[in-house]
Amino acid sequence: MSESTISFIISVHNCVELTRKMIQTLFDTVNLENHEVILVDDASTDETPDFLVSISHRCRVLRNAENLGFSKSNNRAAQAATGDLLLFLNNDLELVPGWLEPMLNLNRPHLKVGAVGNIQRNYATGLVDHAGIFFDLNGMPTHAWKNRKRLPPHKWSERTAITGACFLIRRSLFSSLNGFSEDYRNGMEDVDLCARIKEQGYRLLVSHESVIRHHISRSPGRHDHNDQNSNLFKERWSQTMRSYGSREWPSQYFHRYARYWWRMDPKLVLKALWMLLRFRSA
Repeated sequence: MSESTISFIISVHNCVELTRKMIQTLFDTVNLENHEVILVDDASTDETPDFLVSISHRCRVLRNAENLGFSKSNNRAAQAATGDLLLFLNNDLELVPGWLEPMLNLNRPHLKVGAVGNIQRNYATGLVDHAGIFFDLNGMPTHAWKNRKRLPPHKWSERTAITGACFLIRRSLFSSLNGFSEDYRNGMEDVDLCARIKEQGYRLLVSHESVIRHHISRSPGRHDHNDQNSNLFKERWSQTMRSYGSREWPSQYFHRYARYWWRMDPKLVLKALWMLLRFRSA
């Protein structure tokens, strides 16, 4: 069986120095001979266009005449992609040797794996920022294992959602789901896509052997539409995600505050304990 080809997709808007560093770490850590890199310049106003011209002999560069945001830019690149797999990457990541192979090893269609993510450490603190996503009792997403120093146990975990900052998916599946919903603007579109992947019966896995660094939320406009995005997600998925939250939140609450036990709310501690005991006796 031939090796799958990969389309690495990176949407950028300004922050040329972060993009420069991220692209260099991609070149340094991946043999791109049989793969492709697609960069979407989402109407940058700094030196990003000049930088992309300088590397256009190694990458495909698409340019938006106006700023379209995360979903539309990545969907545009996905439509132009030729790889069997799509690997969406934020431009504020720093990749390290050995990050890719563990993700590819978990891409197992025969086990109904829909998408694969990885561990992301906060560049500034070194602590874990992302090890998958779980849902709270209100059906809203929260990063698992956040602010922990140690990595999660085992080689991988199954999650309800994973971030779009580093997101591996088969192109055929992404296309069948019509890609990222363009109703969102720079937020929640990745979680919405995960909900649709799970709705089709696929699993979402996080590799604990793939660890990269993330300059958290350095992308311009990242939080400009938080309220609208959250309200739209609640409207579409609140009931479904609350059911996940009722199962996931109790144990994740203790995991999240294990290093900061003095911050725990006594009422929430009792609630989480009661829910855990109820689930075990069910």
